[in-house]
Amino acid sequence: MTIPAVRDETSAPYFDALREGRLILRSCTRCGHIGRPDTLSCSSCHSDELTWVCSTGDGVVVSAVVDHASAPEPTVLALVELREGPWIASRILDVATASDVPVCTPVRLRITEFADGEAIPTFVLAT
Repeated sequence: MTIPAVRDETSAPYFDALREGRLILRSCTRCGHIGRPDTLSCSSCHSDELTWVCSTGDGVVVSAVVDHASAPEPTVLALVELREGPWIASRILDVATASDVPVCTPVRLRITEFADGEAIPTFVLAT
């Protein structure tokens, strides 16, 4: 089962960027810390003065598991540490098991669109 991503006023720039082929993150204008896209305040200095910045889309796997309840086939899910620093949870495409993506495996962004919802960031092995 796929739970569709939901657009709201706060997340609209994020989903617009994904539709354009870009992953954007939140950057603190006060201290420069870069956080996840769903961040509403800086985890470093607690400021709510955030702006959007583009991610390179490059990262490494921190941890991976297989969701065997996914339909029609199991899905590899992972925590990915982006080059910019934040970790995001995502799918790893084109692999069958978590052992295919051990810790520190380099991955690259691939934006995936679903018919029943918004585009989401997913990852493939970097080559």
